[in-house]
Amino acid sequence: SLYESKNGKLSNVVAKKGEALQVRHVDENDLDLKTGIVKWYEITKDDKTYWVPGKYVEPSKESALANYGSSIQYLPYWDAYYGEGYSKDAYIDQVDYKSNKKEAYEDNVMPEHVKAYHVSLENLIKNKNELLQLSKKSGINAFVVEIKDDNGILYYDSKAAKDYLKDPQDAINPIVSNEELKKIFKEYKKAGYYMIARIVTFKDPIFATQNPKESYTDENGNLINHEGFYWPSPYSRKAWMYNASIAKEIAPYVNEIQFDYVRFPDGTLQRTLDHTGNFHNQYNESKVAALQGFLAYAKDQLEETHTYTSADVFAWPIISKDDQDIGQFLPAIANVVDVVSPMPYLDHFSLGAMDIPVPMEAPRETLSKFTALSHSQLSSLNDAAKYRTWIQGYQLDPYSVQQEIEGIQDQGYDDYMVWSGAGNMEDINAIVDGLK
Repeated sequence: SLYESKNGKLSNVVAKKGEALQVRHVDENDLDLKTGIVKWYEITKDDKTYWVPGKYVEPSKESALANYGSSIQYLPYWDAYYGEGYSKDAYIDQVDYKSNKKEAYEDNVMPEHVKAYHVSLENLIKNKNELLQLSKKSGINAFVVEIKDDNGILYYDSKAAKDYLKDPQDAINPIVSNEELKKIFKEYKKAGYYMIARIVTFKDPIFATQNPKESYTDENGNLINHEGFYWPSPYSRKAWMYNASIAKEIAPYVNEIQFDYVRFPDGTLQRTLDHTGNFHNQYNESKVAALQGFLAYAKDQLEETHTYTSADVFAWPIISKDDQDIGQFLPAIANVVDVVSPMPYLDHFSLGAMDIPVPMEAPRETLSKFTALSHSQLSSLNDAAKYRTWIQGYQLDPYSVQQEIEGIQDQGYDDYMVWSGAGNMEDINAIVDGLK
């Protein structure tokens, strides 16, 4: 996507792989004389001026079209529905697998091992005294805090909502003032906790309702209620900019931004095939390419704040080695973000999954086998994201949670995040003895 101005909003114009761009100007401040790297190019296309980040520009058509995805494994399951060659085009040809070195910020040091617990912002504030002591009786050294939920509600006073929504007050529900919020996060960081802000991305009925042309609709432009929610289209650049703007607003308060629901709604195949559902795919992108594009854009926006970028991924696309028609393909996502976080919750696996008779009753084996699958796919990348998986913290006793962690460790990993809904103290206390 080409920018309207340097560091500005995205335009509605894109440049495709291998397309030549006419350079109009390079600002001397955007040129590193030591390396020759250009940060921004001012270019012209169809007699109009745009800007493009230099990191996406290659010196020749051949280098722009170079194949970096030859080692990526995938299964062509969806070819049976969308036509022969669909999977290769969707997962390989349209996707960027060029080596993408991850930054380590000196002024924002990520712990060698992050062991996090998810809590709502309300619980982070209400249970502050107890949560600040959690590291003394467990391995927990980080918190994942919900900043935007799957109803599209923002728990702080957001300027981004005012810029991208017609009725921003429908989305804004601040629990405390922004100044107080900054103070609370600072207090946790001072106590030694690594703080992660969770942003639910493309499951947002408020944005969809107020931006129907940027959302999932029927053939007549009416919003589709999919399993109780209206969804923005992940192809929408306006939806990209809205969520990235939210991330930039909250970034100064935290160490890392975690994008959840970075996906298309599941179960939309039939509506796609009979053309009764429309995601408004203006640029004829694959779902995988659109999600990678959003995450690359969001990461670019966050780099100047020295904030890390992470993304949650469903477990089943990893097991199936495809995108499960929701756009989540592990290698494509892991090549862009700093941290990738699958969600292999025990109760989400069917009986016999990964040849395990009852995954819920075999936490160590389930996490070990799943982690091995993830490792195999990540190893195909030169600079893969750090692997930090979610684990189930609900409906389990401390021993079972400990077994999940040991299953991860069996494969050489040590990072994890615990999901127990809102993270009420009774839920934390019920399993705290198992959190290594």
